[in-house]
Amino acid sequence: MLNRVRIVLVNTYHPGNIGSAARAMKVMGMERLYLVNPTEFPHEEASTMAAGAEDILANAVVTSSLEEAVADCTYVVATSARPRSHQVPAMTPPQCANFIAEQPEQDEIAIVFGRERSGLTAEEYHRCNRHVFIPANPDYAILNMASAVQIITYELYQKSLTEFNPVPGQSEWPNNEEMGFFFDRMEKALENADYFKGKPQDITFGKLRAYFQRNLPEKFELSLLHGLVKRLKGNP
Repeated sequence: MLNRVRIVLVNTYHPGNIGSAARAMKVMGMERLYLVNPTEFPHEEASTMAAGAEDILANAVVTSSLEEAVADCTYVVATSARPRSHQVPAMTPPQCANFIAEQPEQDEIAIVFGRERSGLTAEEYHRCNRHVFIPANPDYAILNMASAVQIITYELYQKSLTEFNPVPGQSEWPNNEEMGFFFDRMEKALENADYFKGKPQDITFGKLRAYFQRNLPEKFELSLLHGLVKRLKGNP
């Protein structure tokens, strides 16, 4: 279960937080760390704070964009300290662990942590199709990144110790890159067909995208949707 989950840290500013996150991961039996545009890495402070988890830092995958880091993932889970108004399904950490345990064994899953101060941008959040929030004091819900990683990975590790039955891998699901291509194509086709005329395009298409994020189509269904998009006015 844990081997198919990657922890993704986006644009981490303090290298020490990367090391602390690696240490939190190793304590909970997780090894796959992805870093999107870290401000400073490798760095001595990251190694110092890793305190025995330097192997995770050595094997970390560094990418230039979140899109690159999660392209082959079926599910991409955004994290925050509170529920958000977006339409992607929201889960608590225990619910997130249950959700991951129930997915087919071949599915790659990413859990994404945003910047220390500002979290994820709206564009980055839209690339995620699930959301896990950590309930905290509403008057001070600011969690240190490594603490957030520790909470999420703790729940995953506890779930990995129990028996679970993943869904048999009979269905094939599109990854994040394939869904991103479909969203780009659908938006352009709808724009060519004047669907957004008189409507706020960002909000309208955001709701359409959220629908498919909540209800991920199987690969053969995605192929049918591509066929429908192709038939829209202005598309050959």
